Amino acid sequence: MTYTLPQSEAEPPKLDPAKVPTKFRNLIPLAEKYGISDDGYRDELIDALDEAELRECAAFLEFYDDVLDEWLAGPEADGPSFTDEYIVFSALGMAADMAEFKLKSKYTEPEAGENALRSTA
Repeated sequence: MTYTLPQSEAEPPKLDPAKVPTKFRNLIPLAEKYGISDDGYRDELIDALDEAELRECAAFLEFYDDVLDEWLAGPEADGPSFTDEYIVFSALGMAADMAEFKLKSKYTEPEAGENALRSTA
């Protein structure tokens, strides 16, 4: 599947690298692709992704989740206003969590005990 936005207005803004911590600047293209701040549009996007796109989005968590929290849970988290960059990277984290969940639920085999539970439900 080719990546497409659910609605044109869902497109994240173009980010200013100067407002993104240096260690995350290489992730700006990923953030601009998946960092949709609207929950509904983000859900639609993740639901429409194929396995490769889900893996691309979720891979972000493996390397950056804890490190990203240093920025997103740092002083800027106190507001009162937030930069577009902060919002888009926050949304990328939520998108990656959703993509990881969808990958696990859709593309992994259930464990033996899970099959037994499902058949009795």
